[in-house]
Amino acid sequence: MSKFMARLIFLPFLFFSLESCSNPKSAIQAQDVNPKEPNVSSPSPQPAAAKLKAGWSKNLKVDDVAYDIYIPQNYRNRSIVVLPGWDFPRTSWVEDSPLVKYADQYGYALILPEMLQTLYESSYYPETQLKWNKMPGGEFIKKRFIPEIQKRHNLLKQGENNTLLGLSTGGRGVALIALENPGLFVAGASLSGDFSQENTPEDRLMTAVYGSFNKFPERWKGRDNPMARVSEWKMPLYLAHGTADNIVPEEQSRLFYQALVQSQGNKIQVEYHPIKGAAHDYKFWGRQLPAVFTFFDKIIESR
Repeated sequence: MSKFMARLIFLPFLFFSLESCSNPKSAIQAQDVNPKEPNVSSPSPQPAAAKLKAGWSKNLKVDDVAYDIYIPQNYRNRSIVVLPGWDFPRTSWVEDSPLVKYADQYGYALILPEMLQTLYESSYYPETQLKWNKMPGGEFIKKRFIPEIQKRHNLLKQGENNTLLGLSTGGRGVALIALENPGLFVAGASLSGDFSQENTPEDRLMTAVYGSFNKFPERWKGRDNPMARVSEWKMPLYLAHGTADNIVPEEQSRLFYQALVQSQGNKIQVEYHPIKGAAHDYKFWGRQLPAVFTFFDKIIESR
């Protein structure tokens, strides 16, 4: 479909060459079954978020960045910030997966910012050639988007049931947003994400933001590197990746999971699900949604 053509244009930029390493615990077995539909009883609805009626509020803006919000009829005081893949519009999750169906079923508000071509970077540099906007994508989410959503819509408040969901580059965004906003999000789900750019020193997108790896390794291994920051990790996380992904190799999620387990042990709930034969597409991502919502609810209800 046309939405994937833009992504495929960047294939030469996104190929990874990673060395596999052993699991610090036991070998991770790829799953080859689709998640079963959850058996969820109808929750008691709560009042919709302040200043928003049930349904869609579209084409809103923070500065010049568009966003949409969806409030289900049975809103249960829980929200998801939904991040698309590289250069995907914010509507792709809604158009190409049953996301709204599960938001309705579980009572989650959906918050969809238009992020397009960002690596969720925290800074620009003199060598930066690829600029998402005037403000770097990660800094925009932290300093502009989240505060405005809190003020305008009474969502994403500290201490509430805030979650993150992202695919591909948006999966990377889940990790970086969680790290940059510790304690704000109670759970996250990253599907087909990438987390360790130092393993791809020739990657042209990373180079366009951070400059050459050989000249500026500290930028590649520093604040914007989720793998390098596993000691700071605080958020329960659901990871899934297709073993047949030819855009972002499965090793990216597996190695990140292993690093989190090695650093955090059993202190934080982290799940990893390699899905046998799954590719880098909405067929895979959509089928993960039942497990994602089940994970979110399990974490929220255990708080």
